[in-house]
Amino acid sequence: MRASTKSLIIFMVVYLGSLGILATWIGYLYYEDRKKLLIDKMHLEMRYKARSINAQLEYYHMNQSEQFTFYDEGYDIALYDNQRELIASTFMSSTIDFSKLFYDHEGKYYLVESLFNEYLGVKYIVIAKALDTSKLDEVLQQIIRVAVYGFAFLLLVAFLLARIMLYPVKRSIAALTKFMKDATHEMNTPISTILMSYEHMDKENLNAKQLRSLDRIDIATKTLSGLYRDLSFASFHDYIEYEDTPISIKEVVLERVKYMDTLIQFKALQVKQELVERHINMDKRKLILLIDNLLSNAIKFSKKGGRIELVLTEKYLSVKDYGLGISKEDQKNIFKRFRSTNTLQGGFGVGLDIVSQICKEYHIRIELESAPSKGSEFRLVLPD
Repeated sequence: MRASTKSLIIFMVVYLGSLGILATWIGYLYYEDRKKLLIDKMHLEMRYKARSINAQLEYYHMNQSEQFTFYDEGYDIALYDNQRELIASTFMSSTIDFSKLFYDHEGKYYLVESLFNEYLGVKYIVIAKALDTSKLDEVLQQIIRVAVYGFAFLLLVAFLLARIMLYPVKRSIAALTKFMKDATHEMNTPISTILMSYEHMDKENLNAKQLRSLDRIDIATKTLSGLYRDLSFASFHDYIEYEDTPISIKEVVLERVKYMDTLIQFKALQVKQELVERHINMDKRKLILLIDNLLSNAIKFSKKGGRIELVLTEKYLSVKDYGLGISKEDQKNIFKRFRSTNTLQGGFGVGLDIVSQICKEYHIRIELESAPSKGSEFRLVLPD
């Protein structure tokens, strides 16, 4: 995933996520407020109904009539005496909590009205009613509609803001990428010329000092050539046609050790090799990049007169050195582009990023064991 795309996604997630949380909280508060208003309205209506029933009781009492009705559609009504014994009821009620004037229980709201004057022996009027959820459903649908339209609007605004904010970054990245491509392209000709001149040079009649100078030229040129290959892969790998073919890992390892022989001899390193025949279906150029980066790092970070161990089995390829080593903190970042593990040794931080990319492409697992001053072992666990 490109860095600009990743940044855009992170910005959108953080922006929309934070606004989504805020909007959800506001929607919840609005829903609860509307619900409270509906409950308050129902409470008021139930109190009016209790007063109406009280007036009816007074009327029947004044007329000395014990035959009275208090049924009202939409309400459940019960009458109790001063001992809280049920006198009459239009519903099968559970135990009434007379200590509360208004409360909810099992989806219904109960009003307990205590009468000052007792008519026909009635001391308490209890009214029960369920909240009209259809109105709450309308509120919920309204919130959802606002949320959907609001999210679409905020998504558009977030996208536009992200494009505006990331435009300078994208322009800088594009300029840097163009510079890398142009610089890489321009490096090819002089590097090739130096390598060809070195290969065809007559070395028989040179003294020891001149040979040492040539060795330094060879080392510098091959280092520059390796950097050129890394930058070429980083800049042009999307445009280069690669072809995977069965290839011997052992042969490529031996070839690259021989290629880097001058660098190895210059640091007086011993290279121990335990290689079995193992093939992999891979483009040879990518395998060379993989091995060159691991081998060159092992050479670079080894102490003079040190040792490098190359082990190839059916299961893995291991490149081990006994040099500077890598701290636990640095191990978290060494496979990220432009992260160099050791400022004393320099480097662009491109090589291990390329190793990581190639390994992911071919389902090769990277294992690293390292400690400062004890060296590093990179083990590439090969696919079955």
